Amino acid sequence: MSKEAVLQIPKLQVLNEVAISFVELAKAWNLKEKRYGETTIQQFISRNKEALDFLEIEAGCSLDSNRTPRLRLKTSKYVGCIPIVSPETGLPIGNIYVGGRFNEDISELLSVIGDFIPPVFNEQMELSGNFIKPPLFFECQHYIDEFIAAKRYKWRKFDSEEKIQHQPSSSTRWDKYITTSANPHKAFDYSNKCNVLTRNHPEWDELNYVLDLSINEILSSRTPLRSRLAYMSKIKMLQDSYNKKHLKVVQAIPVHMADPIIIKVLKETANRILNNQNSSHYAWRIDFAEFFERYIQYLIADVARSKGARLTKNPKYHISGNRPDWALNYLEPDIVVDRGEIQYIIDAKYKSHMYNLRNHGDDLKDAFRHDLHQVLAYSSFGKSTRKNVILIYPSSNYLKRKLVINSGLNSTNCEVYLVGVPMMKTEMEPVKSALKEIIYFD
Repeated sequence: MSKEAVLQIPKLQVLNEVAISFVELAKAWNLKEKRYGETTIQQFISRNKEALDFLEIEAGCSLDSNRTPRLRLKTSKYVGCIPIVSPETGLPIGNIYVGGRFNEDISELLSVIGDFIPPVFNEQMELSGNFIKPPLFFECQHYIDEFIAAKRYKWRKFDSEEKIQHQPSSSTRWDKYITTSANPHKAFDYSNKCNVLTRNHPEWDELNYVLDLSINEILSSRTPLRSRLAYMSKIKMLQDSYNKKHLKVVQAIPVHMADPIIIKVLKETANRILNNQNSSHYAWRIDFAEFFERYIQYLIADVARSKGARLTKNPKYHISGNRPDWALNYLEPDIVVDRGEIQYIIDAKYKSHMYNLRNHGDDLKDAFRHDLHQVLAYSSFGKSTRKNVILIYPSSNYLKRKLVINSGLNSTNCEVYLVGVPMMKTEMEPVKSALKEIIYFD
């Protein structure tokens, strides 16, 4: 987020609401006209409507106790970054960044688990200043996908090729003919330069060079293992499709008007990679509740692997029968880990419960009751009489609370773990170790 944008709009968080006085806005935006606060705020909302809608930010104007106009911004489930323009001139004045509800640093997590939930970009909105960038391997993955599509297109161009022919032409290499014509067996051999349609032309060699860079980037240690594995089959297929000796090193690839659209898109992506850039200079967003769920799936996947257990993400328990229109079609837990007869049902909830352990509010109780009933419903399909469920919430540090629910009707019990997980790259390994102590198979 740019320094200018911080001055204009306070740092926003998902599922939150702020109000900024027009006095502050006029100073930060260097407005010339300061008499018509409500009108200026409405102009700001109108000029930036498309960008605000992209992050689903509700914007409005209200009056404080002193009758001073205020800009109200209510954020949605999306974290992300959008550009904003001046209400007076319509020119860019910075970006608005919406972060996690508990000040999580999404940029460092994206570099680790980004392939689980990549950002959604809007290429109609270009950011200015400094902003969070996803890692370069995202762009390299896009390039490989686009390269495969372009390869199927079979793009051909005319290329000059020397051929030995028995008739001279306007392109005959007479300098070569002079050295060979003394031999009577080669008197009628003419080295002619011919224009031929080929797929192996110099521009394709340039694109192959960027392909080689992209493959090396994905295979490097900078790229998460899951991202590497996801593209291994494509990489193996493409590695045999080009000769490294024929690669043409370039700093930029020109885009021509006559190029097919699929080639233009490929070249534009190639140039971003050559410039060590990516499409993150566009507005972007991520559903943060979904991001938290994917983050937990990423952690649990390693835990399950170490236990020799099977992990299933978002399985669907289908509901059939004579369902009314308002009934559910299926139940869908976030994670199921099982080995043998033992099964763990795990649900990730992006809620503030582990930040409010001493809060007695009814809202928290009602929300927890809903979460608990939901995960217990998922666990009812397990074969074992010992049910195991884990509810995971965000937290500033790792927390664990164990509950045991006993049924006197059928001697069934259920162990419920409430777990708080910090969303920090430095805490990932300690959290995995702690989760291994909870998830066990005896």
